[in-house]
Amino acid sequence: MLKLRFANLGAILNRTSLRLGLRAKDTGSAAVVQAQLFNHQFMRYSKRLHRVFCLLFLLPLLSQAQTVTPLTADPGRTAPTASREIRTRAAALGLPVFDDFSGREGQPNTQVWLARGGTLVNNRFPVAPPSRGVATFDGLKADGQPYGSAVSDTDTLTSQPINLGGLAASAQVYLSFFWQAGSVVGAPSLNTSSRPVYLSLDFLDNTGIWRQVWIERSTRVQTAFQQQLIPVTDSRYLHGAFQFRFHSSGNQANTNDAWSIDYVYLNRDRSGTSNSYRDIATSAPLSSLLKRYTAMPVWQYNASSSPANELNDNTATTINNFDVGPANTPVTWTGTLQVLLGGAAATYLNGTSSLQPSQQQFAVAGSVRSIPLPISDAGKRVRHTITLLTNESNPQTLPNDTISRITELTDYYAYDDGTPEAMATNSALSYLVYRFDLNKADQVKGLRLYMLPSPTATSRVLTIGIWDEKDGKPSGVAKATQAYTVPASPPANYVDVNFPAPVPVSGSFYIGYAASGNFLQAGLDYNSTVPANYTLISQGPVTATSNNWSASTLQGAIMMRPVLTNSIVTGTADPATAATFSVYPNPSAGLVHVQGTYRRATVLDAVGRTAWVQPTAQAGQKSLDLSALPAGVYVIQLTLPNGLLVTKRLILAE
Repeated sequence: MLKLRFANLGAILNRTSLRLGLRAKDTGSAAVVQAQLFNHQFMRYSKRLHRVFCLLFLLPLLSQAQTVTPLTADPGRTAPTASREIRTRAAALGLPVFDDFSGREGQPNTQVWLARGGTLVNNRFPVAPPSRGVATFDGLKADGQPYGSAVSDTDTLTSQPINLGGLAASAQVYLSFFWQAGSVVGAPSLNTSSRPVYLSLDFLDNTGIWRQVWIERSTRVQTAFQQQLIPVTDSRYLHGAFQFRFHSSGNQANTNDAWSIDYVYLNRDRSGTSNSYRDIATSAPLSSLLKRYTAMPVWQYNASSSPANELNDNTATTINNFDVGPANTPVTWTGTLQVLLGGAAATYLNGTSSLQPSQQQFAVAGSVRSIPLPISDAGKRVRHTITLLTNESNPQTLPNDTISRITELTDYYAYDDGTPEAMATNSALSYLVYRFDLNKADQVKGLRLYMLPSPTATSRVLTIGIWDEKDGKPSGVAKATQAYTVPASPPANYVDVNFPAPVPVSGSFYIGYAASGNFLQAGLDYNSTVPANYTLISQGPVTATSNNWSASTLQGAIMMRPVLTNSIVTGTADPATAATFSVYPNPSAGLVHVQGTYRRATVLDAVGRTAWVQPTAQAGQKSLDLSALPAGVYVIQLTLPNGLLVTKRLILAE
């Protein structure tokens, strides 16, 4: 069968970077931006391709540091509810069948695929995908839990029934798709007779038997995406309830043996060389709205001497041309910025180009600084978007023309994007800390840490600490510490560990955590970066006489976020006062009424994250419109005129 390489990524990016770098001398900053982005992607790919090799040589240097391992669970994933599943369509699909997985992260589209199977639609595990979004066979079940402890069958992705009845071999039905071995975390382990690691494809014949038609066994190499075309011309498959399914085998305990597929296309009147499509698609995740962080407190943004300078001067994605030519393909793009909900979309980017046939990973970038955000006290969720204008007529490919990202300006700093691709474990008693640079003096309430499930972590203790900055390192002993005992059933995702009282900080400060043993597995985001020398680790306990800090060797961003107070110290109202307040109806469909006089309302989700902050213009109003929040359990914090807090539990129903 014919294999078509989507990209020999290393060679292509290397050649393209060199070409763009030379062109930059003549064409200016646009080419420089493209060259820098291509070089960044090349280095990113090369580092991940050789990560295991490099770690073997670095282990002696990392004895004080961290262990990075694949995810053993993904608590952010939840299985689809039964009421929303489509197990089998009432009528079989007709040709063409297409899915480029450009929808939201989560379960595959049940209009095309049977529900469940364990695969995850996402744009965070693949390296340089053909189009935005892939289906990743990550070795975890649909609910993010492991299958077991063996090396054996893991995920499946099975199509809905497809009507191929009445067709003959002359109809030239072909199935095509792109596949990649490995993920951003690294290559899958080697396939052996006793440890099968592979991705395969089966067809359902007219007797109800699944027959394997393609298999790719791991050679312990993280590959670029490659295209595969499979004929569906055997009479056994040309029936009214044809199905195809992808199936992976590998480590059932973690995400080490991951595979991804993209751009699945089944149609007639094709051939083994039908690899040209009229489509230009976005690919790489859109870079952060903010220059230094992925999130920051809204008041710290406002306090900047020039708030627009907090915005990124080079927010970018890449695009791919699926047309093999021979003519170039024109494309135009726009970038917009919008404060949610209801803000007007403002344009920060316009551009155009003529893409060469099969051109891949073409950089599209622009500065969002031309559209500064409104300066107000209210927390904000901001969406920035890049949209391609391609004049494509196929509605199935239009969704991959748009890519966007949402940024929160509420009450915390972050370097991560909120999703883990791996996990990191510290050496015992070693503090791992981040540096943050403030725009004004503030107070730190505590640390929000993404903890992954670990049976050995229960009833163990972690300690958070906070330090002032001195000579580029934490100064002396911690200003404050707080211990946290991990419960027997630790909550999923982020856990808030708060200091006994908010800690004053100014200028720059460091905050982080240590564990009493090598048990705490923290989420590690491989798609974000931390500024150089802003992640430090101590070599053992930190005391007044032992303060040995060194730069961490971790790639990516540990998912820990300091929560600030805007220098406002609040206490909790006494029970009698709290009893005079109520929120109703409860459960509510979204419009909530408040009984009692208050100054400001904030809504937290089930794990303590800020989900909604009352706009300044609505402060103290008797009604809260929370219809934009998804169904779930929340806590409403009411700040009273005297500064005390009243909290009320609220259920939002669909």
